Amino acid sequence: MGQFDFTYELPNNFNSSLIQFLQQNRSTDVAQAFQRCKYEYQDLGLAYYAGLRGDTWDKKAVDFTFEGSEKDISLLKSRNEFLKKIINKALKPSVSGYLVKEVYYIISDDDFKINLPEEHGETFEILSRDIYDALSKDEPTLVLDRLHTYSTRFLRNICNRHNIPVADEKGNNYPLHNLAGALSKYYEENNVFQSDFVVQTLKMSISTFEKYNKIRNSQSYAHDNNVLNKSEATYVVTIITATLTLIHKIENQ
Repeated sequence: MGQFDFTYELPNNFNSSLIQFLQQNRSTDVAQAFQRCKYEYQDLGLAYYAGLRGDTWDKKAVDFTFEGSEKDISLLKSRNEFLKKIINKALKPSVSGYLVKEVYYIISDDDFKINLPEEHGETFEILSRDIYDALSKDEPTLVLDRLHTYSTRFLRNICNRHNIPVADEKGNNYPLHNLAGALSKYYEENNVFQSDFVVQTLKMSISTFEKYNKIRNSQSYAHDNNVLNKSEATYVVTIITATLTLIHKIENQ
């Protein structure tokens, strides 16, 4: 194979392949950390001259640099050799001609990070990837629509788990705030909480989710809208994800 038989580019599905490989290796935590981090790669030229040995004469070496929160970077660094192996696999060296030489890590100064509840299934994985990708680019306004879809599916799944209706008699799905209200009522009737504070806070989330419906429909990129400013979008994303995280922990305690 000659030098110009390779693309010398990252595969178009590099991100999704890497995430799938990590999940298949029971490393969902690493996959989520990867999604929350930014990364860059540097083409070092021919792999042989970059110090890589083996059948490398017509391949190129690349270095990767990950940037993210201290928690995420610490996790990725602790799995460095494993991560390099998975990155190499996702690179498809026989097509791209790329081989990983080194992986570097930088702790970001950006404090705005979220942690979505861990939900399995292709739809949740796609939504999570879109959300984390937008946040990595510091674009919380882009998150509003995708997080709304994520929240609706998340609450609907939990309601189904407890045999709570998610649609009316005509089959029309209940909106997000109705699902939150039904779930809050279920928790209260079953004495799930130890404090009145959490009971009241979750009840208040009903109106929060109702207002979120309006933001998604009128102030997000779901439609041709005048979108919400960055500061308020950040606040909305923070509040909604905090509520989802609480519910997730309740369900798994």
